[in-house]
Amino acid sequence: MGAKWYEDLYDNYGSSYEDESFVSGTLGEVDFIEKELNFNKDKVILDIGCGTGRHSIELAKRGYSVVGIDLSPSMIKKAKSKLTDKLDVKFKIKDALDLNYQNKFDLALILCEGAFSLMENDKKDYKILENAYSSLKKNGKLIITVLNAYKQFSEENGNFDLITQRENFKLDIIDDDGKDKIIKGEQRYYFPSEIKWRLNRIGFYKIDIFGCKLGEFSRNREFNKKDMEFLVIAQKE
Repeated sequence: MGAKWYEDLYDNYGSSYEDESFVSGTLGEVDFIEKELNFNKDKVILDIGCGTGRHSIELAKRGYSVVGIDLSPSMIKKAKSKLTDKLDVKFKIKDALDLNYQNKFDLALILCEGAFSLMENDKKDYKILENAYSSLKKNGKLIITVLNAYKQFSEENGNFDLITQRENFKLDIIDDDGKDKIIKGEQRYYFPSEIKWRLNRIGFYKIDIFGCKLGEFSRNREFNKKDMEFLVIAQKE
């Protein structure tokens, strides 16, 4: 079986990823994450789909213990290259579908489509949420950003399937060797009610949903149809 499109995308892309526009939002997003942790440095964090470790490393710089996992060896290699001995963060090449952590973390992050919405079927998306739940201690939190289906409906995106809520797209990127690469992929968009239902079924409660702006995560931003993603905060019973 060949590699999935997202594996092709992030193969030999660790350095190029650092130039993506959304990376600029890291500091503001980590400010929000700290507030959700009540600035308690004893909290242990799992960063699912950590990429090059931008959230993991910033959290570790602020005194938190973090484990970052990603399917891409290129991304993990880049993340490890930015580490210093003073940072309490471990990066591991792991598939989010195969996590075996049990009641270990106080917070799980799935940000910027990290490991979620990129799967080829809904069952696998659901499995990632289940694995995040299992990894959390009692009363642990999940913070996740989710692609917003309302935006695609309202803009009448011709590449968006109204039934499956999946978008087919083509990306033209330049990898770390300077080579042009064309990636054909698809991603899944969700409505807030659907995500809330799924999280409830798994066992999460206190599920809050907000609008989502790059670098400015906030509980004060109301959900709206124009945001590319929406922000979800859920707690484990």
